Amino acid sequence: MIYITDSKGEGSPCLKVYDGNVLKWYYCNDERELFSSLINLLKGEKNFRIYNVYGKRIYIPHEPREFVVKEGLEEFEGVIYDLSKVLTLIKISKEVNLHKRFVKVKLKDKVNAEEILKLGIRIVKPIQLPSLYGSRE
Repeated sequence: MIYITDSKGEGSPCLKVYDGNVLKWYYCNDERELFSSLINLLKGEKNFRIYNVYGKRIYIPHEPREFVVKEGLEEFEGVIYDLSKVLTLIKISKEVNLHKRFVKVKLKDKVNAEEILKLGIRIVKPIQLPSLYGSRE
């Protein structure tokens, strides 16, 4: 299990990884603290590889801004656990069955995938979250 705390090594964890399967988000005081603590943790470890939500490898940068994903989604397939969080983002159509958890939806506006993940939605397509167990390249 990996805990990533703020950059000073104090405070509550910002991020938890359980056995490479489940990623649980917490909130640091700000984004910079989260990224600087992640960078400090991974700089000395050669076995770690970091991939963004689009499956692109990210090399450990000196500047946290390089972690930010700038690509957006117009539609996605995924699992929605709390429908009320996503109703303002999606276009309602006859094809969308909101009584099922697994849905394919179109978004009203282009939205960054990270914003959708923060709402507790598991995206299956068009992006795939990388396995944290290790990957071949």
